[in-house]
Order: sequence, then structure tokens, then C-alpha cells
Amino acid sequence: MTTTTMFALTWAVLLGSVALTLLMAAKLRFVLDPFRHQPADLGLPEGTPAPAFSASTLDGAVVDTEDYAERAFTLVFVSHHCPSCREHLPHMRALWSLAASAGSDLVMVVFDEESGSRAEAERLVAEHDVPARTVLAAPGHPLRELYNPRQATPLYCHVESGVVRGSGPLGSQGWQNLVRGWQADVVGAR
Repeated sequence: MTTTTMFALTWAVLLGSVALTLLMAAKLRFVLDPFRHQPADLGLPEGTPAPAFSASTLDGAVVDTEDYAERAFTLVFVSHHCPSCREHLPHMRALWSLAASAGSDLVMVVFDEESGSRAEAERLVAEHDVPARTVLAAPGHPLRELYNPRQATPLYCHVESGVVRGSGPLGSQGWQNLVRGWQADVVGAR
């Protein structure tokens, strides 16, 4: 091989390495802060009265706002097509337990986008051993339309005494503050 060919190959490898490094850095930045590019107003504004709803869970029970007249609840919106949702699902069992210990209820709302979604939702719940009440919400379902108007996932909406107390992406500062509040309530109750 000539010196010119070796020089050209070396530059090609170097430029390819730089391009791959830049691509990986962009992906890593998303992993470290996946909500950086999402608007802050994804959910209902804090202080909004909680809209009335009634929904059937995967096991056939009915969940509605009357169930939560005196109890706090948090809706967690996920989709089985959402990679970020899949990252949060393994933690749902522990979060459900923490929320319950703090006097709150966690209700998971799985977006139903196509036929077969029910089986996929049931598989997700079973795979991650999610004990939370789980609702399958088709397009136009009141939980999607009223509590998650932008249809964003993963998203939470926390309600206390019939009023929205927090809403936004899972992993956001608001979500972290809610989980810390549950932790403080549990520690304070001991």
C-alpha cells in the first residue's frame, strides 16, 4: 500500500470515529436528560379541579373520581410503544407501594392504540408485576382527553382533594418532588 492510500484510510477512520462519537454523545445527552426538549405544560396546570372520570381496569373493576373524593391519587400514563415508559415500568411496583404507604393511590393508564393493545398491556403489567389499578385508554377516552390533553407518555397527574397538585413527565423535577414527598410522609408516619 502506498503512503497516500494509508494517509487517506487513516483520515477516513478518524472522521468516521468523530462522527460516531458525536452521534453517541447526542444519544447520551437524551438518556441523561430525556425531558429537556419536552414542553413544561404537558399535563394539567396545578390548581385545576380534577375532571370527573369513570374507567374500567384490566381486571374489570370500575375506577372513578368518586373513589378518590377523600384520597389522593396519581395517574401514570404509559404506552407500550414508548421506550421511556419501558425504562420507568420496572419501578412501578416500588412506587405503588411507596404511594400507598403515603396514603395515595397509583393508577396506571396504558394507551390503547391498536387491536392487540389489551394483550400487550396485560403482558406489561404481568412482566413488571405492577399491582396498581391499570386502565386501558383508547383514543378519545376521558382519561386521555381530560388529564393528558397532549397525549404524552410517560406522564403523571397527581390529584389531592379533587384538585391537580402536579402534572408532567415522569422523571421531571415535579415527579421527583412528588416521590420525595411520599418518602417524607412514610418516614414521618413511623
